[in-house]
Amino acid sequence: MSNNFKEDLENNQYFKSLPSYVQETIKQSGITIGSEEELKKCAEKLMNEE
Repeated sequence: MSNNFKEDLENNQYFKSLPSYVQETIKQSGITIGSEEELKKCAEKLMNEE
């Protein structure tokens, strides 16, 4: 596993499965995501804010 999870986002299966607006929001936010668990929590929060 890479030390920089954010650099690996584009290759992450869960990230690829997210709606494009969620992917873009995460990429542009500057949020530090260190694991897939953090990614899931962040994505779920964004999708629940619709």
